[in-house]
Amino acid sequence: MSSPLATLTARDLTVAAGPRLLLGGVDLVLAPGARLGLVGPNGSGKTTLLRVLAGLRAADGGRVRLSPPTASVGYLPQEPAPRPGETVRAMLARRTGVAEASAALDAATTALGTDGDADGYAAALDRWMALGGADLDSRAAAVADDLGLAARLLDRPVAALSGGQAARAQLAALLLARFDVFLLDEPTNDLDLDGLDRLERFVLGLAAPVAVVSHDRAFLERTITAVAEIDDHAHTLTRYEGGWLAYLDERALAREHAEQGYRVYQDQRSALVERARTQRQWATRGARVAKASG
Repeated sequence: MSSPLATLTARDLTVAAGPRLLLGGVDLVLAPGARLGLVGPNGSGKTTLLRVLAGLRAADGGRVRLSPPTASVGYLPQEPAPRPGETVRAMLARRTGVAEASAALDAATTALGTDGDADGYAAALDRWMALGGADLDSRAAAVADDLGLAARLLDRPVAALSGGQAARAQLAALLLARFDVFLLDEPTNDLDLDGLDRLERFVLGLAAPVAVVSHDRAFLERTITAVAEIDDHAHTLTRYEGGWLAYLDERALAREHAEQGYRVYQDQRSALVERARTQRQWATRGARVAKASG
């Protein structure tokens, strides 16, 4: 089993899309037990940020650190289009990280026989075991059966499944995953009520830190412990503790304070404009009087 004690930390992170800045100066900590909802307008950089945190895309500045460094990070986006020819079993192995770990273990086994790299082999074996590679097939059969997917479907191409079956297969990959940090990108898409209930129970039962992007506000309300909001104008990330409802209350209060501050500014500006107008009138009148006196 993987350790539940991993922490992912981002410091002074800058993320851009070509010449366009998405985020600048971002600090973020995902500690054990954290369930963070990542929100912001479409196109503000939520998915890009998750990919940077997962190490799938380089940051444009700053750094991302894992403690311990050997911890595994699982980035699990919804996949609207299946990969050509990929079976359900292969998809489960890929999305749980077991396929990549298996390939690394095979390479390490070969290297062990040629150059005697015992440390590399031990590390590869530990990772494969931690990700659940040893019993993935048996667990996959049990989870598929629990989700109502017939065992024969495991060796069918994902493209041959119905929409509902494909959604349950993707949910199965999440339920089978044993990552140390979970980054979930729209995990609720296409799930029925039973699937949503299973997903919620899975997320609530994790000791590993979780960051999730979702448009399902009810799901966020029931699962998260904090919100990180992207401001696509200021390119900042603001964290609110206390769950979804606390975030809504705090954001509303912040906006009220901002509106009050703007009204005060407008009043002060109007007073300054009026004072300047009066001073100009006095100056003009004084100039006329001086001219007349001369």
